[in-house]
Amino acid sequence: MDPANILKIITNSTWMVTRLVGRDPVEFSAPRYEVSAAEDAAPGPLITLNATASQGACPLEFRIRSGNENGLFSLDQRTGSLSLVGALDYERKRKHEVKVEAVCGGFRSEAVVEVRVVDVNDNPPSFPSTLRRMQLTEGDTRHLPKAITKVSATDADKGEFGRIHYTLSGDGVFAESSSASASPPFSSSPSSSSPSSQSFFSINSTTGEIYLMRALERDPPHGRGVWQLVVRGSDGPHTATTTLMVTLRDVNDNPPTFPQSVVEAAVAEDALPGTSVIQVRAMDKDDPAEGLNARLTYSLERNVVESASGRPIFAVDTHIGLITTALCCLDREQTDHYTLHVVATDGGGLKGTVTVEVSVSDVNDEPPRFPREEWRVEVEEDKPPLSLLASLSVLDPDITNDFAFRVVPGSGHGWSLFRVEGRSGRDEGGRRGVGGVRVELRAVVTLDYEDPEHRKGFRFRIQVTDKGVAGWADRGRVGSAWVDLRLSDKNDHAPVFAPPAPRAPISLAEDAPPGTLLASLTATDADAGGIGKVHYQVSPASDPRGVFRADADGAVRVWGRIDRETSPTHTLLIWAVDEGEPPRTATATLSVDVGDVNDNPPFLVGPKEVWVEENGGAGRVCEVRLGDPDDWGRGHGPPFSLTLDPRAPPHVTKAVTLTFDPTGDEGRGAGVLWARGGLDREERRALLVPLLAWDAAPAPRTASLTLTLHVADLDDNPSTAGTKVVTARITQDEVRTGGVPGDEGVPWGVPGGEGVPLGRVYVRDPDDTEGPRSYRWQGTPHPAFTLDATTGALTMHPSTQPERYELQFQDRGTSMVEKIEKAVTSWVGESEGGVRVVSVQERAHPTHTPVNITHIPTHAHNPSSTHDTPNTRTRLHMSDYKHARNSTALNIGALIPNATVPLVVSHMPKSAHLPKLTQVWLSAPEVTILQHILTYRREELGRILGVGVVQVGVGSCQESLNTPTAHTSAHTCSPWAGEGRGVGGFSLVDADATSFVGPRIRDGCECGCGSAPTPTPAPTATLTASHTCTKDTCLNGGRCLPTSAGVRCVCPHGTWGSRCKVLARHFRGEKEGWETGKRGGGGREGSGGGGGWAWVAPVPPCPEVHITLEFLTDQKDTTLLYSGPDHLPPSPRDILLLELREGRPSLLLDLGAGPVSLTLPAAPSLADLAWHRIDLIWRDELVEMIVDLCCGGSIDGGAKPSSRSTPHDPHSPPPIPPDAHTCRGAARLPNRASILNTPQPLQVGGLAHPPPAHTIYGWPNPITSRPLTGCIRNLRVNGELRDLGEGLLSEGSVPGCQLADCAAKGLHCGIHSRCEGSGDSLRCECEVGWRGSDCTTPTTPSAFQANSVVRLALSFTPLGYTTTITLRLRTRHREGALVTLASHDGEDSLVVALVGGRACVVLRFAPAPPHSLCLSHTHLDDGKWHSLHAARYGSATILKVDEGEGDLYNASVSLEGRQLLEVDRQGGVTLGGAAPYTTDTEGGHGSDTQTFFNGCLDDVRVSGRSVPLPPRYNRTAWGEVGEVRGVVEEGCRAPSACTNVTCRAPLTCVDTWKSYHCGCGAGRVRGGSGGCEVLDQCAYSPCLHGGTCITVHPVGYRCGCVGGYSGRNCQLPGPADPSLRLSLAALLAALVWCVCLLLLVCAFLLHQHHRRSSLRRGAGDGREGGGQVEGGNKNQVSPSPPPPNTPNLLELQLLKPPRANGQPAWICNPNIADVDVLQVDAASVTSSLEDHQQKQQEKQERKPKIHLTCLPSLSGRRQREGGEGERRRGEGGEEGRRRGQSAGSNPTVDDLRNYAYEGDGSSPGSLSSCLESCGGSSKFLGGFREVAHMLES
Repeated sequence: MDPANILKIITNSTWMVTRLVGRDPVEFSAPRYEVSAAEDAAPGPLITLNATASQGACPLEFRIRSGNENGLFSLDQRTGSLSLVGALDYERKRKHEVKVEAVCGGFRSEAVVEVRVVDVNDNPPSFPSTLRRMQLTEGDTRHLPKAITKVSATDADKGEFGRIHYTLSGDGVFAESSSASASPPFSSSPSSSSPSSQSFFSINSTTGEIYLMRALERDPPHGRGVWQLVVRGSDGPHTATTTLMVTLRDVNDNPPTFPQSVVEAAVAEDALPGTSVIQVRAMDKDDPAEGLNARLTYSLERNVVESASGRPIFAVDTHIGLITTALCCLDREQTDHYTLHVVATDGGGLKGTVTVEVSVSDVNDEPPRFPREEWRVEVEEDKPPLSLLASLSVLDPDITNDFAFRVVPGSGHGWSLFRVEGRSGRDEGGRRGVGGVRVELRAVVTLDYEDPEHRKGFRFRIQVTDKGVAGWADRGRVGSAWVDLRLSDKNDHAPVFAPPAPRAPISLAEDAPPGTLLASLTATDADAGGIGKVHYQVSPASDPRGVFRADADGAVRVWGRIDRETSPTHTLLIWAVDEGEPPRTATATLSVDVGDVNDNPPFLVGPKEVWVEENGGAGRVCEVRLGDPDDWGRGHGPPFSLTLDPRAPPHVTKAVTLTFDPTGDEGRGAGVLWARGGLDREERRALLVPLLAWDAAPAPRTASLTLTLHVADLDDNPSTAGTKVVTARITQDEVRTGGVPGDEGVPWGVPGGEGVPLGRVYVRDPDDTEGPRSYRWQGTPHPAFTLDATTGALTMHPSTQPERYELQFQDRGTSMVEKIEKAVTSWVGESEGGVRVVSVQERAHPTHTPVNITHIPTHAHNPSSTHDTPNTRTRLHMSDYKHARNSTALNIGALIPNATVPLVVSHMPKSAHLPKLTQVWLSAPEVTILQHILTYRREELGRILGVGVVQVGVGSCQESLNTPTAHTSAHTCSPWAGEGRGVGGFSLVDADATSFVGPRIRDGCECGCGSAPTPTPAPTATLTASHTCTKDTCLNGGRCLPTSAGVRCVCPHGTWGSRCKVLARHFRGEKEGWETGKRGGGGREGSGGGGGWAWVAPVPPCPEVHITLEFLTDQKDTTLLYSGPDHLPPSPRDILLLELREGRPSLLLDLGAGPVSLTLPAAPSLADLAWHRIDLIWRDELVEMIVDLCCGGSIDGGAKPSSRSTPHDPHSPPPIPPDAHTCRGAARLPNRASILNTPQPLQVGGLAHPPPAHTIYGWPNPITSRPLTGCIRNLRVNGELRDLGEGLLSEGSVPGCQLADCAAKGLHCGIHSRCEGSGDSLRCECEVGWRGSDCTTPTTPSAFQANSVVRLALSFTPLGYTTTITLRLRTRHREGALVTLASHDGEDSLVVALVGGRACVVLRFAPAPPHSLCLSHTHLDDGKWHSLHAARYGSATILKVDEGEGDLYNASVSLEGRQLLEVDRQGGVTLGGAAPYTTDTEGGHGSDTQTFFNGCLDDVRVSGRSVPLPPRYNRTAWGEVGEVRGVVEEGCRAPSACTNVTCRAPLTCVDTWKSYHCGCGAGRVRGGSGGCEVLDQCAYSPCLHGGTCITVHPVGYRCGCVGGYSGRNCQLPGPADPSLRLSLAALLAALVWCVCLLLLVCAFLLHQHHRRSSLRRGAGDGREGGGQVEGGNKNQVSPSPPPPNTPNLLELQLLKPPRANGQPAWICNPNIADVDVLQVDAASVTSSLEDHQQKQQEKQERKPKIHLTCLPSLSGRRQREGGEGERRRGEGGEEGRRRGQSAGSNPTVDDLRNYAYEGDGSSPGSLSSCLESCGGSSKFLGGFREVAHMLES
């Protein structure tokens, strides 16, 4: 216990005892006092003590007895006030007990005052030191975070005031991270995102432990060598600090770096060795004082060496990085740029690299030169002075030149008329160091072709020097070239008439015969030296009827019939047109007055028809007046004379009479017609009264006129019963709507219940006028029919089922029978709101064809009074339509194979040039060429129907209404029925005894410019109607197959494209005498000569048409194309005729305003059995014909690029463009003509009908109509390739081309190759993407990353006029160049690029702006592989993608301006790069952005030659890679685009190469319920030629092919299963294996026989079985043992087996390799011991071959003991000696393959010879002889 407490207890006890016993004299109020004082309290009173004295008034005195240490307290003696006089210290003593006493006299009392010291925070914390140091290693990441040190501060205060809180600040400590709680000051939570998570240091705020949170970096920019931390310790108001210096020990973790990754430097090309180039300095962030970490050494990692000596060209100082030259001297002209890689290496081996681009500064040390020794320049005349005539290039490798140019005075004719000046050249190809300028040639005067001195041309010399004007004296620095300049005539003079045309009118009688001369006009043209050819023409506007014509000599003559009555005067405009482009015209005016001739007889003015009442009696009928169109003033007219024709038939003269009144009709004369009595209409409906009339001319004109007298009917005859046949045709949905009238209240006359009118009930009544009638049913009325009792109209309910009905009615007691026939067409569908006939476009049935027939008046249809003859419509309906395809019977079934009955009948409005027509629609659903068949048999069709067939099809279009309309079929028409198209009800044709009824229609006819849309449904992933394949989707036997990506066609072998088109057709002409070979019917009378022909779709009525075709023939006169009128009128005059005349092309084109002819008389003959191409183009009133695109030869077998000369070889002649006059012709069309307006098919290879007469249509020459003998291919109309396959109407022609068939020539092109060429130049060319001799190896693509370019050098020189580029590409990038071909100076180029995702070809001939050609509607940035082909012929360009038709094809054949592109073979070919600027001719946007191609290229070919694609191929036979910039990788791979992509069920992600979409995946499609369903492709029969389709799960199919076919779809001719086709090597291996096995078995058996024979003979038989003839002495025979490795008779040795797939193809048992298989009898065998020894030795040697050796000792006879050798020597002779040598030295080998293939004898040592020689003494085991003979044979 504490003593203080004990004292306190004692004191209190004493006080209590005292109180109890009695009070003391002096007593404190309390024995113990407590008081508190802060330790920082100021001196002052603490407490006042109270004491009392009981003894009276003695004074009290207070004193301190003890406890006042250090005098901290004082006590007032009088008052007892205890005061603090010193400073308290809580830390020293927390309480003081001061004992006090009170004294009063002699009495005293004590008390204790306890002073408690209250603590005050009056002491600051303190650290042991203000600075601490420690060392760490930079980059140390072990055990992070970790404690690195601990700091501790002290505080004199105790308790709470002595508790210290630590914080941290300084380097690497961020906000809110300087301190932490008592827990470790780091967090591993990944969600922490406070700034403290980035601090390097942290401190425990309670313990002062400092933690390293992150590895420290010593090196800049974010690191430091010393990290200074400040630790603060605080107890609240007081703070102490200490500094912690953390020094990092350097680690070599920083490689040297250069300030720039690429630096540029320059050095003069004549610099001496040691010349400074540039100094490079690297920096190392490591500590230089820490070992060798920052000590740098410089070296050249990639230096350049001199090719001659192999020494390096540059050197670098290893210490300071100074690069110097190591050789003298550099040659900038050879290499103008070097790339060096300088490496700085620190002491730890870390490296940094800088690229130094060293440019070699030029020194003018090379002379200039012209790339050609002679420049041939052709310029137009009439250019203004100083105009640019030509820009010639000068080559000078130097770039520091001072060029000067001049025309050498006196160097040639006209030198003084020209001057030259220079212009700086450009290097657009990206090459470095190409110096040079362009020399601009200008004329100082105007050049005029009409000047004879100018016309003969100029030739002079030009020079250039690079030393300025003073350089002319230095001949070594002067370059020269000749300039041969020729002027081309410009059409700058219009023709001039001299003398001028007569001004006075020319009088001309109207009966002037054709050929009558009006005037002879002569015009001259100053162009072409005054000999310019002038053509004369009568303006069509001044002569619309084409009556006059001007010939080639200017003679204006009468061409047609002149009619004064039509035009009494003519004002003719005669044009003199030159041959310029554009042509110039002079006009002369001729006035012609036409004199009248009495050439017109009188005519009836009125009336022409009159009516009289039946049974009207005698009397006047009418007055007949006459007229005459001739000139009455010349007496060619009245007074007229008129009489009844004396040849009038008796019934006319009995009925009427005519009287003539000379004074009638105002003195002109008139006749009066009288009726002699009443007329009977039933006897004769009309009376034709013949009249004779003549005028008053001296030579009067007489006319026979007819007046028609109609008899008006009266009902004066009784009625009789009649029979009527009604044919009703309604649509299927009409049958399904409603019910029988009266059921469920189905209304009639409204949609869904409208009655079908069938016509009136037929009552035979001769009278036309009917009285009141009443009709009623005879018997029970049929519920499906309704009869109007008043009118007799019969109506049928639409839902009546198809069958035959017989109805009977009565009229006034007369019985009648009606036969009702009703059929339902199967091609009708439903539509909301009514019934309609579905159009051809919507239902893909282009077989509905209208036939326009002449309208027959109603009365002509009425039957006679005695016969019920069906009328024309009835004959049409009742014809047999089901005859065979090739039937020639004269019925509609023969004309329309598999045809159905007509669809509808409608009337067409009457036009000005055609009579009123009736239009009949015919349908043959299985015949796609119905219109062609009907057109071809139009004459027979009219004869069958008994009417005039005016037109088949829609007919011609109104030219004013024809405007270009995309995707609209030209001349398309389809019938529409029902109210779905705004037309309701039915059409009824009632002809009394017959009637026909069908749905009322509206012609859905359209005229447009464009190709018919492909009937292939749009690709979709759902099983809807768009997924259904139609019969027109695939052509020529192809099968339509739906897939998850849309429909596709499985095409037979020999077809092409996605729709299985056949692009070539062979025509056999007249001389090959075909039997019937056409499609759609037999021959007909008057066909076009019996030759071959084929019909394709018509040429669309477009104002701009481009037709191309290629043909091959040796026939000089033939027809290639024809589209125009046939021999049957009426037909429009428009015509397109392309012929060969004398082997040269001839074109006749008439667009309705007059014919235009084009010929090329200077062209070479095209009848050379080579492929030639012809382009026909008309637009903007200009027609143009181009042959072979002016390439100067066959389009397929022209000249090939040369590999022996370069385009800059001065010794090679410059390329010369072809002469345009031999390959190109153009002519102006009349300004009113714009479209070829003919609905007729385009006839190919000949005419199917006799040619029309050229005189009828005003064509200049007759049509020869000679059919083609040869082939036509690639017929293209406005970009669309026309199919020339099986589905054409044709005769004498077949698909394909036998004259250019590789298979017929023994060349078998594979599935990935195509046959090209003709004649002896046939070849198989690999399709793009395939290579190898058999085109079965796929090519390897290369992936171009952004900003990647490959520059190539070619080993051949592309032709200057013709260039082709072929490649495959795959990209999702929209911009970038694919291939660029440029000239040496970069001025001219051909670029194939992507612009906005579309393929474009950009052709540039400087200084003209670039011309671009794009595929505007096709985008190639879809991530799929596309093949692209671009061709250039001069300035004409052609661009094709994939199939190359429609939107995938475009061409521009403008051959204007420069035509030659000389490609720089050393560096002018670039793959990849930036897209060029384009001006899209198709209306698209251009691109001027420098966006590089990013994607994959494959199989790039230039002019048909494959160029290398790095990195797989850097060199091929046709070029090598010169430079690669950027990243080019092998292959075309892309990461999966479906990573982290989730599609909504049931769809899955489908990777589409760098993109994706959500779909059902391969082999599955969307079903009707929205789910994914498996697409059963076998249901669509994808296997051709009888193959069996087998479904392969989970997706796809496999075809089992029958014999003779192979391929995935059995489309290829060949073995059915490729796995069954064994190669020759495999067959040989199998044969050898079998033979070897057989021999080994036989050898084993014979060996066993040999062993048994040896055992029987015994071991004592040691006689030799043979001897050997020595070669030295013929009289001596020495016995000799057999060779140790040779058996006595037959040796088998194992051949080393051939290896297949790394393993032996056949294996024989080595244990029986060498055995004797044949033995002789006991007298001639060796001992078994010798045999055993020999076999043991042979087994050890193991010879790896088999040979059969026949020993000569047994070849002639048996050997005996005891001297038989001498006998053998004498009898064997030379043959034995020869055989002995063979056996002893080089035995004959019987190769098993010889046995397999020879079979025609054997060598003396062969197996057969052995058998023959040994046959008498040999013993065989069981049939070995037969085995040996089998092996031999």
